[in-house]
Amino acid sequence: MNGSDADEGSGGGGATDAGVDGEPSSGDATAGTAGPDAAVGEPIVGSAVAEAVSAAPAAADATLEGADRAARPDRVSSVLVAVGPGPHSGATVDVAREIADATDAWLELFHVVPTDDALADGSAGTGESDAGDARPEAGDRDEYAAAGERLLDAARDRLGGFDRADRWLVEDRSAAGAIVEQSPYYDLVVVGAPTTGTVGRFVFGSTTDTVVDDAEVPVVVVEGDGEAALDAA
Repeated sequence: MNGSDADEGSGGGGATDAGVDGEPSSGDATAGTAGPDAAVGEPIVGSAVAEAVSAAPAAADATLEGADRAARPDRVSSVLVAVGPGPHSGATVDVAREIADATDAWLELFHVVPTDDALADGSAGTGESDAGDARPEAGDRDEYAAAGERLLDAARDRLGGFDRADRWLVEDRSAAGAIVEQSPYYDLVVVGAPTTGTVGRFVFGSTTDTVVDDAEVPVVVVEGDGEAALDAA
């Protein structure tokens, strides 16, 4: 399951043919420059995020963290989108799409499933959640992978006619670790707000805080209205 599963016809941009230890490409060097209303060299990330929230009805809010980490504040050519379950998932994809529309960026739909070791030692979730679900066992690995593929399918479908997107399902002991590791190869990371539940914690629990703290690029944290979650589709 390691590696990128690029959607047919998406061509260029995002991570392609790379495992979790690989170094994905980050899109066309000519894409992602400031739009026609922005002066050359003018920072565009903040305005693109604000416009994306306004244009995405399912998004209740989005916060830009670490804006000073942008190597090129006047361009966004590639965006890593952390795809997971929960009430913020649909809005996360919507906001990422609107940012990409505004900046001509490529999207990488990125989902992390826990390794057998992570499941065995409880790294994918410890104890009982507020919803009462028990810690998963190592035998649930295939179920995580199948659920991840369904989420990536739903995320890709949610993009509609937007075609500058790849998808990538990877295994890792830590969702946060995988996202942070890949962050240098993108201009922006988009994640959902923290979520409870065993699977949700692995993808969007403390993961969000860790990604915000440790990613090497700016991070957009999206809060959805709960009406269009990917896993509720």
